[in-house]
Amino acid sequence: MLPDYQKKSIPNFSSGLVLHFCGHSLWPGFPFEEEGIDLSEIEKVVVFIIDALRYETVKKLLAEKKFEILGLKDLNYMTSVFPSTTTAALTSYFTGVPPALHGMLGYTLYLKEYGSLINMIELTPIYQDRDSLARMGFDPLKFIPVQTVFQYLHESGVRGYMITSKSFVNTGLSRMHSNGGSSKGVYGIGDTFEELHTILKSDSRESLIFVYWGLIDTYGHRYGPDSEAYELEAYWLLRVIEDFFRKIRNKKVAFFIVSDHGQIVTPWDREIWWSRHDIDIYDLLYTLPAGEHRAVFLHTNNPEKLKNMLEEKYEGKLRAFLRAEALELNLFGGTPSSELISRIGEVIVIPEEDRSFCFKYTGQEHSMKGRHGGLSPDEMKVPVIFLRK
Repeated sequence: MLPDYQKKSIPNFSSGLVLHFCGHSLWPGFPFEEEGIDLSEIEKVVVFIIDALRYETVKKLLAEKKFEILGLKDLNYMTSVFPSTTTAALTSYFTGVPPALHGMLGYTLYLKEYGSLINMIELTPIYQDRDSLARMGFDPLKFIPVQTVFQYLHESGVRGYMITSKSFVNTGLSRMHSNGGSSKGVYGIGDTFEELHTILKSDSRESLIFVYWGLIDTYGHRYGPDSEAYELEAYWLLRVIEDFFRKIRNKKVAFFIVSDHGQIVTPWDREIWWSRHDIDIYDLLYTLPAGEHRAVFLHTNNPEKLKNMLEEKYEGKLRAFLRAEALELNLFGGTPSSELISRIGEVIVIPEEDRSFCFKYTGQEHSMKGRHGGLSPDEMKVPVIFLRK
């Protein structure tokens, strides 16, 4: 399932909201009206981003569980971005453009300007302390080459807010995403809605409020997106959001419930583990593999040889794309600039079906029951729920 960058994807969603408030946007907006989503006279929009919430899980819960007002009639969908991973998808939410333009192209990336493989969530060389790139001159407020949605809103007199975990609020990634807006740190469900209620009742100006919840992604990785833990967390979170919305009396407030990506069940016996001892692959690389287990970026000076060798060795288990082939498929929403294009490597590997292609950096890595990053519908299709009075 390819990203639908021209109409119904995460960049279109956020650009559509910028268009609603500002009358212009950098990327084509989501067809809200065409999809039965009426934002007329709405002055405050609250967007709940629930990390790794699958469309099919929401569909199942709405069909089988008890809700007061939520139902299948409220459920729409859009696609994530590629790779379908938090760094790429959240940055698209907070900029309104695809990964090709904002440059946050994966979970780990080889940044040649730092000569290292970087964990893009923690903004640090892998296995070092969070935000340690700052000691090398990294400035999160200048890293992405485009404005955030909050900066666009500010220019039009619209307030922007981000509510996220207290442990994230002052990190480089959160500062990058909230640039131009106000960031609020919370500890759990209770103070999340306390902060949200305070913003809604105290701010008389037009506003866009993002609320990020990350725990479901953790449950999916550990227990699987088909697990009781994952589904229970999703169900009760939807119930709490629904209950809070029912108490809102302002008819000029609208809620969206969305996700950054889904997850796919990844059985341990469908994992392909490899390391520097696999010299047929490793000796063709000039730096460590980047990306994630479901979307691997390989940096090589001999891409044709590497592509052919991978597809022969792992026939039917993965697909290998030359950089030009991946760009032809528009996987990233355009062609990255000359400063950004090296981040995707020369060969992109996407495992078939529910397989994973896992590199052993230290030998301490472990299996996960759920993953994301790839192009399966479970990873790419994310829910869009709209609520207004």
